[in-house]
Amino acid sequence: MSDRVTARAELVRLVREESGPTATEYAILLAVLVLVAVAAIGGIGERIYNVYESVNSVMPG
Repeated sequence: MSDRVTARAELVRLVREESGPTATEYAILLAVLVLVAVAAIGGIGERIYNVYESVNSVMPG
């Protein structure tokens, strides 16, 4: 029975604790930043590829 009481007290503590939502918010912010960075790098990579392709098409042989 004491394990149940301890588990319940721990659950109540986690729900009331304010650092939990803060950590979640930071995780969401990090995920959004990573997605933006991947999209930006993908766009830059495509432009660089196009530059190399155009240079390659102009170069002889």
